Order: sequence, then structure tokens, then C-alpha cells
Amino acid sequence: MQKLKLTVVGDSSYAIRLADYIRKRGPDYLELSVSSNCEGLARLIDDVHPDILLCECEEGLQKKIPQGSVQILLADTKKPKTNGIPTVFRFQGGAEIMRQIFTIYAQNAKKEIACWHPTDSYMTAVYAPGGHEMQLPFSIAYASICGQDKNVLYLNLSEFSGMADLFRNTEGETISDLVYGIRQDKGKFPFYLQSALYHAETFDYINPPLNPKDLYEIQEEDMIDLFALLAEQSKYEQTVWHIGNYNQLAGAVLKHCEQVFCIVKESAFGKCCKTEFERFLEKEEGAQLKGKVRYVNPQLWNTSSLQGADICQQLQNGEFVQQVRTLIQELSCS
Repeated sequence: MQKLKLTVVGDSSYAIRLADYIRKRGPDYLELSVSSNCEGLARLIDDVHPDILLCECEEGLQKKIPQGSVQILLADTKKPKTNGIPTVFRFQGGAEIMRQIFTIYAQNAKKEIACWHPTDSYMTAVYAPGGHEMQLPFSIAYASICGQDKNVLYLNLSEFSGMADLFRNTEGETISDLVYGIRQDKGKFPFYLQSALYHAETFDYINPPLNPKDLYEIQEEDMIDLFALLAEQSKYEQTVWHIGNYNQLAGAVLKHCEQVFCIVKESAFGKCCKTEFERFLEKEEGAQLKGKVRYVNPQLWNTSSLQGADICQQLQNGEFVQQVRTLIQELSCS
């Protein structure tokens, strides 16, 4: 398997910690090396031929690097003057730094990575006929539970679900960028994936589109390509899909899922929504979902005294997670 070679150049405790984080959390096709001084860097470059040089200071930047390599500077300010050298702001989380590194490399490099390691990927969707305020909390809690013993990827196909603000990641690439990247060059899928990834406690996730119109431009063929690439070229054993409106994109995802949790309300309106959905399941298009659907009715817990960050934490390891765990266990026994 062809490796992507990253060299971190720096001798500070910060550079050492960052390199250690990348070594632990980076994808398995990433090969890491560290140069603590500029004197030995030229020799290391000749020996390793790194694809990415991540330099802590401008002194580490090299005038002569292997063809196709990309130099990136860890900058102390967000918009430094570096004569065209791409930069990453150093005072942010390791996951965000790593995501930006892959984004820059995908934009500048021509190398393709062959990282085939097929996995038995299991797809689950969470859908709410007529909409439900507990759909996002349930899907996040469910992904957290599944991520405790397997590699889980969470994808959100809902407009204005509140997810980006809940996790405080309102910028950066989204599933739209991932899909459009695949359309352009499937060979760079690992780079596009890493560029869009964020990390929660027990699962990874990709933000929904910033513009809801994107959800209507993504076609079923795009999803089939994404399903195949995730199964063939990623570590994820399960993908959890948060489904918004039932459009052509939602239909393409739902029919490929092994299980669909439907969030329903016990109110009169909620029962009407459920009845109409069940009527749809009796039709030809809905029949392929009928045996996969499991109805759940999670209860809202008291969040009035919690701050936003605490709500996000509660959805990953709080009391609500235990409620969702109990609901899932009850469904498995029924």
C-alpha cells in the first residue's frame, strides 16, 4: 500500500505533542517522521522523500524539496505573510490542524493514494416523518454508543439541523465538498475525506451542507460512489446517517441502509405523520424499507440549566445516552 509521508519539522514541546497526536489519530496510510533540527533535514528529505513538510518556523522551510511535495508553515497568526507558502494556524486543536493539512495537500498535490482495506460496513439511518426535535439528539447519542466498540462515521443530510453550531464547527468543508471532490477525482478520496472529517469523543463526523440546495444536487450515483469508497478505502465499520426531508438523496441512502430508526411523536399530529409514512411503506418504493424500520419515541430531558457545550457533552455520554441505549435494547428484544 502506498503511503502518504508527512515530516514534522520543529524541536519545541508543541511540535513533539502535535507529531504524537498525528501519529495516534492519523489515517493508517500516513507515515510520520520528525526532524528536530534544520541541519539534518536535508538528509532526511533525501532519504524519506516526504509528501508534506509541516514546519514549525520559517527557518525550517526548504528551497529544494522533492517534486510534488507540499510545504506548510505552522503560523502564529491566522493570516501571515509567507510568500505563497500555505499556512495552518497553530493555536487550535490537533484534529483541526490535521484536517487543514489534508485540505491543503488535496488542493496542491497530484499524488493518489491506494489504500484498499475493505471493511464490512453497516449502514444505519435516523429519520423522522414530519420532523422531530429529538432526531438530532437521538442520532448523535446512537452514534456515540456504536462508536464505543467500533469505528463509526456520522453523516448529516438535514438542512438547518443545528449540528454545526452544536459542535461549534461552523466553517470548513462539508459533505458537499466531499461529494464534489469525488466527482472530480476518485483517486484523491482519502484526502477529500480527511479534509472534511471532524472528531467527537467516540465517532468521526462530517458536517451537513451550508446551503440546503446542495442536498438536491447530490445524485444517487454520487451516494453509490461514496458508499463504495467508504467500504473500500476507510476504517469505518458503521455509518450513521441523519436524514432530513425525504427527497431523492434521502431515498438513495435509506434503501441501502440495513436499519432505519424512525423518530415519532405520540401526539395526534405525530400519529398522523406515522400513519402516512406507514401508508407509503405499503407502496412499491417504500416496500424496500418496510422490514428495516424501527419506531422510537425518545423523551426530551431537562436542558434548561445547561450551556451549549454541556448539551453536546450530554448527547455523547450523559443521561440521554443511557435512555437511547435502553430504547435500542428494547427494540432488539422485541
